[in-house]
Amino acid sequence: MREPRSEFVGRRRELDALADALERSRLITLTGVGGVGKTRLAVRLANAHARRTSTNVYFVGLDAVSDPRRVVAAIAQSLPYGDLSAREPLEFVVDVLSDETALLVLDNCEHVIDAAASVVDELLDALPSLTVVATSRRRLDVDGEQVFPVPPLGTETAGDEPAEAVELLVARARAADAGFELSPADQAVAAQLCHALDGLPLAIELAAGRLRTLSVADLARRLSQRFTLLRAGSRAPVSRQRTLRAVVDWSHELCTPPERALWAALSVFAGPFDLPAAAAVAGGDEAATVETLEQLIDQSLVEADRETGRFHLLETIRGYGRDRAEESGEQHDLVRRHLEYYRGLARLARTHWYGPAQRRILAGQRADRAELDAALRTAAASDTDIALELFSDLRYHWAVGGFLSEGRRWSRRLLRLTGGSAERRTPALLVATWICVLQGALDEARTHLDEARSLLPSLSRADQEQCEVELRRWSGTRALFAGEGDLAREELSRSIRLARSLGRPEEALLAQFQLTVALVQGEVPDTLGPAREALRHATEIGERWIRSLSLWAMGLALYADGELDQAERHAREALALEEGIDDPVGDCLVLELLSWIDAARSPTERTAVLLGAARAWWRRIDSGIAVHGPQMLAQHDRCVAVVRQRLGEEAFQRLSAVGERLSPAEAAAFAGAPGRPAAGLSARESEVAAGVHEGLSNREIAERLVLSVRTVDTHVQRILGKLGFTSRAQIAAWYRSTLVSVP
Repeated sequence: MREPRSEFVGRRRELDALADALERSRLITLTGVGGVGKTRLAVRLANAHARRTSTNVYFVGLDAVSDPRRVVAAIAQSLPYGDLSAREPLEFVVDVLSDETALLVLDNCEHVIDAAASVVDELLDALPSLTVVATSRRRLDVDGEQVFPVPPLGTETAGDEPAEAVELLVARARAADAGFELSPADQAVAAQLCHALDGLPLAIELAAGRLRTLSVADLARRLSQRFTLLRAGSRAPVSRQRTLRAVVDWSHELCTPPERALWAALSVFAGPFDLPAAAAVAGGDEAATVETLEQLIDQSLVEADRETGRFHLLETIRGYGRDRAEESGEQHDLVRRHLEYYRGLARLARTHWYGPAQRRILAGQRADRAELDAALRTAAASDTDIALELFSDLRYHWAVGGFLSEGRRWSRRLLRLTGGSAERRTPALLVATWICVLQGALDEARTHLDEARSLLPSLSRADQEQCEVELRRWSGTRALFAGEGDLAREELSRSIRLARSLGRPEEALLAQFQLTVALVQGEVPDTLGPAREALRHATEIGERWIRSLSLWAMGLALYADGELDQAERHAREALALEEGIDDPVGDCLVLELLSWIDAARSPTERTAVLLGAARAWWRRIDSGIAVHGPQMLAQHDRCVAVVRQRLGEEAFQRLSAVGERLSPAEAAAFAGAPGRPAAGLSARESEVAAGVHEGLSNREIAERLVLSVRTVDTHVQRILGKLGFTSRAQIAAWYRSTLVSVP
C-alpha cells in the first residue's frame, strides 16, 4: 500500500503500541478528531505489519462513499479485479480473501458507521485470517474491537529531543522551502504555535505552508484567524482536507441537531468542565446532556478524563463551536448561563466554607480556575455588582487556595469599575484587604479599610454588622503584621465579641487563632486560650483549615515558652490537617516553625532544607515571613543565622537549595517526619531508597536490582522503620535531601 510521499514524523510510541495490539486483536479502530493523523498512522502501521509478517494489505477509502449500501462494494473494488467483477460484492470479497492472510484498512468510517460495522462483523466471522484496521471519529462497536484513541502530536520538549509537533512543522516548512531554518530564537515561538494548534498534524501542516510568506512569530500572532488563515496551497486528495475549516465542517455535518447545540454550548468553557456545568450551560437536565455528550465523545469531538470526571475540547473544536454559536445568535445566552452557574458555585462555597466540605471546595475551585476567570471577565464587562459579588464569594479561593496575586489583580481591576453598589463594594474591599495583608501591602490594605469603613453607614443593619466583623478582623490582622500589637489585640477581640453576639461563632475563628499570635508577641500570660477555643469549635463542626492554623498558633506559643516537644507535636498535627487543603500560607508558617524548633535544639542539615522549602513556597505566592510582622521576621533571621553558623555558608546554601527544589508534596512529607535518626541504611536499602526517590514501583525496583518483589517490599518496610517514616513520599524527600548533604 502506497504511503504519502511526504516525510512521516513522530508517532514512535503509538506505532509500538499498535504493533503490539495487532498481535492480540483482529480489529483495531483508530479514533480521533479530524486532522489528528489517523489515516497516515493507519497506513504506516499496516505497511510496517506487512513487511514484518508478509501480510497482504488493502486500503479502502470511504471518503467518497455517501450511500451506506456501497461500503461493501468499495471494499470489493479495492481488491485485485474487484472493479471488473459482476458477482455480489460480499461474496467476491470473502472468496478473494479466503486463501490469504490479509489486513484491510478501512479509512474514514464515521459517516457510514453502521454499514461499516456490519460489514466488518461479517468479514471477521467469515475470514479467520483477516485483520481490520479502521479509522473513524467514533468506534465501530463490533465484538472484539480494540479502540485506540490517536492523540495530537506532543508539543512539549523531552530532554534534547524536539517536540514531535515542532518536528512536523519544520519538516513541512522545508518541504515547501528547502532553505527554511528554525532559528534558536524561534524555537520557543514554534512550540507555542504548535501548542495553540492543539498539536493537530493537519493544522500544523497547513500552518507550515504559510511559513513561505510569514515568519513563525507573525503566524503565531494571526492564529485568532485560524479558520481563514490555514488553507492548503497544494491540491489535497480530498476537498475537505484542504482547509482546517472544511475538516471541522465535515464533523459538524455528521452531528445531529442536539449534538450541534451541545457542541456550541461547550465551546463557552475555557478549560476542563464537569457534567453539571455542561448541563447548566446547555440549559438541559444531566440525563439528556450526558447522552448527547457521549455521542460527541464517541465522535472524538470531546475528550473525557476518566480519572477526574472532567471533559474538554481542543481549542480548534472550541473555536469552531464558538463561531457557530455567534453566527446563530446563541453566544450571549450561553455566556450568561456560564456566568450564573459559576456565580452559584462561588456563593455555595462561601456559605458552606466552615464545615467538612473545605477540601472539596478548594479542589473544585482549583479545577475550575479557568472557568472562574472567564466568569469574572464576563461579569466585569457587563455588571459591576455581579463582578464584585463573584470576586468576594471567591475569597477562600484567593486567600486559602494560594491564588493571592491573581486575586489581587482582580481586586484592582474590579474596584476601578464604576456603578457598583455599597452592598457589593464593601465586602469586595474587605476581601481585597485580606489579600493585601497576606502579601504585605499594608498601605494598600489600610486604604481599602478606610473606604470600607466610610461605606458602612449606607448598608442595611444586617450587612453593616457582618461587614464590621470582617472590618475589625482585617484591621486587627493588618495591625498585627505591622507590629502594632495593642491595636491588633483590641481589634481582634472586638471582632470575636461581635461575631459571637450575632450568633456567628464560625466568623470568630480566624480572629481567635490570630489573637493567640498577638498575645504571644505581646508576652501576655495564657496565650493558648483563643486558639484552643477556635480549635474546639472547628473540631465540632468538622472544619480542618482553622484547626490547622489554631494548632500552628498553639505550637508557636509553646515554642515561645520553650516547650519544644509539644510545639513540634502541634506543628506536625497542623501539617497533617493541611492535607487536601494545601493552603500555602499555612504550610509556610508550619515549615518556618518546624525549622525554628530544630534550630532551638541543635541546627542540622534538616533545618536548612526546611528553610529552603519555606522560602520557595513563599516566592510562589509573592509573600514571605516578613509579611507576618517584625517579630516573626526577627525569629526567622535568628534561626537562619544559627544554622549558617553551625553548617557553614556553603553547606547552608546547598541544603536550602535542596529544600527549594522539593515539590509541595515532598516538602510536606519531609517536614511531617521526625528528625533523621542516627541509624543508617545498608547499601541495599540505599539502592531501594534511590528507586523510591525516582518514583519506581516495588516491581520496577525489583527488576532493576534483580530481586524478588517480596524482598523489595521487606526493604521498604525496614527503611520506613529505620527512618521513622510512614510513606514512600517521605523516603523520596529524605533521599533527595541526602544527595547534597555531604560537602
